[in-house]
Amino acid sequence: NIEDFGISSVPADIGCNFRTTVRAAGVHSQTLTLTDSNSNILWSTEDGKCSADSMYLDSGESYTLQFTSTSNNVNSSVSMIMDYSITVYQPLLIDDDGMALLRSTTTLEPTELTEMIVDNPTYHKNPKSLDAKLIYSLFIPCLGVGAMVFILMRSMARGYEWEMNKCYGCDLCDDACPVRLFNAGDKLNIIYNTWNNEDDGVPLYSCLTCTACTNACPQLVDYDSYVDIRRSLIVGGPPATEIPHTLLQAVLAAEAEESADEAFISVEEYPIDSNIGYYPGCVDYIDQEMIFSHVNEGTMDLGDTTTAAFTLFEDMGSDVTYLGRDFLKCCGHDQKWQGMTEVFEKLKSYNQKKLGESGIDTLVTSCAECFKTFAMDYELDDMKVMHTTEYLIENGFDMNLQAEEDVTVTYHDPCRLGRQMNIYEEPRELVRAVDGVELVEMEHTKEDGLCCGVSSMMSCNENSRALRIQRFDEVKATGADVMLTSCPKCVSHFECLKFEGDPKHDFEILDIVSFLARQVNAKNQ
Repeated sequence: NIEDFGISSVPADIGCNFRTTVRAAGVHSQTLTLTDSNSNILWSTEDGKCSADSMYLDSGESYTLQFTSTSNNVNSSVSMIMDYSITVYQPLLIDDDGMALLRSTTTLEPTELTEMIVDNPTYHKNPKSLDAKLIYSLFIPCLGVGAMVFILMRSMARGYEWEMNKCYGCDLCDDACPVRLFNAGDKLNIIYNTWNNEDDGVPLYSCLTCTACTNACPQLVDYDSYVDIRRSLIVGGPPATEIPHTLLQAVLAAEAEESADEAFISVEEYPIDSNIGYYPGCVDYIDQEMIFSHVNEGTMDLGDTTTAAFTLFEDMGSDVTYLGRDFLKCCGHDQKWQGMTEVFEKLKSYNQKKLGESGIDTLVTSCAECFKTFAMDYELDDMKVMHTTEYLIENGFDMNLQAEEDVTVTYHDPCRLGRQMNIYEEPRELVRAVDGVELVEMEHTKEDGLCCGVSSMMSCNENSRALRIQRFDEVKATGADVMLTSCPKCVSHFECLKFEGDPKHDFEILDIVSFLARQVNAKNQ
């Protein structure tokens, strides 16, 4: 039912999504239908495939949304992931204090709300804010290719300008933004910059793309993808001042070039003896670079994450092939989110081709950023991509472990694994299964968890340091002996703060696979 606020119709988004955990597995059909109170079909998907659309619906009317899905020729190893929704957007309501009002937070009657309606000055605008930046694409030598790139990017940009039009200024994204917690500056400028053709301020390079804003947004505006597109339009990528580990980034950028291919072992010569492959990510590079950058010995050993993962695989009798960094290149996560699209596409092309020739049908990684990149930004046909915690749960890891001593732990949700891939329970299930371990949650957890403060190896500054200090304060408040997480990048960023030597930060920081491997090693002694 759509409430009648005294306006004839309200905008709505309708659509469904469908995917399988293994690409191109099975035959599937989905139908989503919207009917009115007289059973008239107002909208429906076509050709048995999910799609989405926008429309206006009459106020004061009742509607029915029906979704059906059928799947054939799939086995039990394949999971179908689907969702459908219709979102109806309320008019802009301004209360007596001049603040935007959410219908879901008030008990006022519709007749009272009618008096608060004001025209949204941006909702129906179609700004030209990105045209100047897109002119750069016309400088591609081939005019035909340049024109196609221009049209494609213009279409993408227009799409996200339409996304921005959904905003009615409730400021919830501003309140949720971890960067805004500490910069004490102006409000978020994401939308303002769109209208004014500007690229400075919080959104472009200080943004952590942690999805906290979208998680808080009542209109579900996808800010991360918007920032991704904006960054990709900037010629030359981010300023060098935004990259704290320039040596590491230079190494990875050089690795993307075709001339570097000969440094990697071919598929024919690499010892692949399983259909399951484990990719370690760039942990060894990060380990060495971080320690070097801070001019100290440090205690961080990110390579232990890989060693620990194979300890767990061996304990459960799972045959997994190590796909080292002498076989695959960097996944390209950082390059993609820095706006270095050309570098990312080169890395992606090389890795996709090699994985396709390897015979691997399941790719496992402990890095949340690698996991998200392989699963969402690559086209790995017929390949299942899993985070290590998922793989352990799904493949029968023996949960009967006993801690040598009673220990209290807390868990930090990586943004890429949690808010962006919706994996919250698997890591917690693994921890809770260990006898003698008490898991206590921090103040901000799961969907509301704080970011570790650094994304894509950018913006390692006082703002991100302040964010880690707040996270450490939350760890101390739990009384935990160990802070666990499920991403070596998060471990490295938190260890960076520990390097400063504050005696208050006396808890241990571990990747969850390292923590579990410690219990397995103790059991087998």
